[in-house]
Amino acid sequence: MEIAPRLTARRVRTHVRRYKMINSYLLPLDRYRQISAIKRSALFDQEFYEAQAEQLFPRRRDAVIHFMDVGMKAGLSPTPLFQDEWYRFQTSRGSEPCFLSFFFGSEPLTTSSPYFDARVFAARRAEAQLPVPISGREAIEFFLADATSDTILPTPSWAVGTPTWGEARALALESTRQINERAHFVRPRLTHEWAPEPIAADVAPSQRAQLVSAIMPVRNRAGIISGAIESVIAQTHENWELIIVDDGSTDATIAVVEGFAERDPRVRLLRQPPSGVCAARNNGLADARGDFVAFIDSDNAWLPDFIEFSLPGFADRDVVATHAAVEMVDEHGEKSFLAQSGTRDDLLNGGNFIDLNTLIARRSAVTEIGGFDEALRRWVDYDLVIRLADLGRLRFLPTIGVAYSHRGDMKRISTTEPNGWEQVVLSKYLLDWPSITEAVADRQAGLVSVVMLSYADWRMTVDAVQSVLTNSGDVTFELLVLDNGSPRSVREILSASLSGHPTVRLVSLPRNTNFALGSNLAFAQTRGEFVAFVNNDVVVGPNWLAPLRAQLTLDPGLTAAQAVVYAPTGEIESAGLELDPDSGLPRDRRAIGSEQQLIALSGIASMYRAHDFARLRGFDPIYSNGFEDADLALRMAEDGHPRFAVVPTSRVTHFSVFSPGRFAQSENNKRVFLSRWGREQG
Repeated sequence: MEIAPRLTARRVRTHVRRYKMINSYLLPLDRYRQISAIKRSALFDQEFYEAQAEQLFPRRRDAVIHFMDVGMKAGLSPTPLFQDEWYRFQTSRGSEPCFLSFFFGSEPLTTSSPYFDARVFAARRAEAQLPVPISGREAIEFFLADATSDTILPTPSWAVGTPTWGEARALALESTRQINERAHFVRPRLTHEWAPEPIAADVAPSQRAQLVSAIMPVRNRAGIISGAIESVIAQTHENWELIIVDDGSTDATIAVVEGFAERDPRVRLLRQPPSGVCAARNNGLADARGDFVAFIDSDNAWLPDFIEFSLPGFADRDVVATHAAVEMVDEHGEKSFLAQSGTRDDLLNGGNFIDLNTLIARRSAVTEIGGFDEALRRWVDYDLVIRLADLGRLRFLPTIGVAYSHRGDMKRISTTEPNGWEQVVLSKYLLDWPSITEAVADRQAGLVSVVMLSYADWRMTVDAVQSVLTNSGDVTFELLVLDNGSPRSVREILSASLSGHPTVRLVSLPRNTNFALGSNLAFAQTRGEFVAFVNNDVVVGPNWLAPLRAQLTLDPGLTAAQAVVYAPTGEIESAGLELDPDSGLPRDRRAIGSEQQLIALSGIASMYRAHDFARLRGFDPIYSNGFEDADLALRMAEDGHPRFAVVPTSRVTHFSVFSPGRFAQSENNKRVFLSRWGREQG
């Protein structure tokens, strides 16, 4: 099935105009001759390009035209042997695509992809007394003219392996498939332009008779709750009950609700001491009498026909819940819409797209999955819909069910609880810790599993990988690089750069799961008795790995060991973590000292026994890129393993190249750490 190009017609027209200008500057050829030249070249791999574009073309010429008008600007390539971002970096070009200048220009020989270095290829040709190419394009065409699937690629020195052409092309096609699958999963959840579809409320008489139980948790919302209640009362489907569960309000909320209950017996009030939103909803569920349950928050409003158009969605028995779109208006009057359908895989790999306020579910299904998880304090709706999707289909109704106006002066769970709760939810479904812990006994004795996370950066990652491969001495190790949802170009370069080496494995995730969950997911795929976590912006020193393993092997009472982390200037950046007496937060110790001063180890370069790491379920994903390492060490100490060591003979250099969004949740991380291990700040 053909998939339409992802770029709009307006963008395509702009793109064509830009490249007509570039073409006239770069080349004496007109557009027709450019297309013809690329079409004739073996360098244009139509199957590979079609896989990237997710579209089949009836003629080779059509594929070339699509590449020039759409694909080139979108970062697509006509061959695995040319990667635009890689080439621009090697030639110090700007941000504009370089393929036309590479193909038609007389540029010096260089590397055009992690798979292909024209200089290496030219040297091989000269040694064999064969004609030597004079341009990168000619080098690739010479190579393709003679290459078989078993031909070893002329890889640049920067790449870690030397795959064959057949291996590289197959890997590039598989990488493209995964990238496109990921693009589907991580498509934007919100859109600023969306047209609802008219839905006829074709409700059968039996459906009109069905009772829908609406559940509303509330705490201290006297000023706004009336609008939410009135939106339920205004429903065109009249057979409903509204169960309002007050979670220990101290304002006039109860009086407001009681006023509605006196006027309409379908409104009922339940009261509980402050126990949280999940407990409130579960209490409402326990009191519900309807075959269907719906959920509405005190700051939302249903459209009048929301229940009426939702009920026909349950005509198919495999539908366990329906959900509609949300219209959101911010404080500036700008509208956005949450309007998307998907499956459980979409939920897990791309994030939530279902607003709980538009969800109507079979009460039996919600009861079967146990209601809301009261251990969670945020992303509870995400957790619920993932479990509902286990039971059956979630049907999207392409019309607006809820109107929501953002008010910046209101205290909400989304502003008071850390965003890391999303990763806590994901951990429940992506990691089976009991099985992981049980499998520790089967891990390879003496093997060190080196784990390295990378996000949106291939340059430092490739350097870091090479330093591990070069400087790990005679220690038996495996290296697992986890690409944590990087953009397409980074994913392509990492896949190509790290291929062909038996010690290195690249695992790619559809989206960024932060350091803690990403590290735990990587750990679950390792095989070693020991696991070492190393940042992707470090270069490890000679024989860095053996002293860490030796320290843990020779001292059974030791919990974990850390390399001394140096700055590029030669100063010690971290010799473990100590407690800052003023803030109550961990800080790097800048000099090597006694073990008594250590409270934890830095996650920049540290090693643990796999069974200890698994027993404590790894890093806590509640943290979003900060304090996970210190928290793990303190949990280990609390578990009866309080000893850590910094090993002076193990050295790494840290270049502090921070990925986008690295410190976005710093304040939340501090609050979480202090609430758990110290004093809360005001």
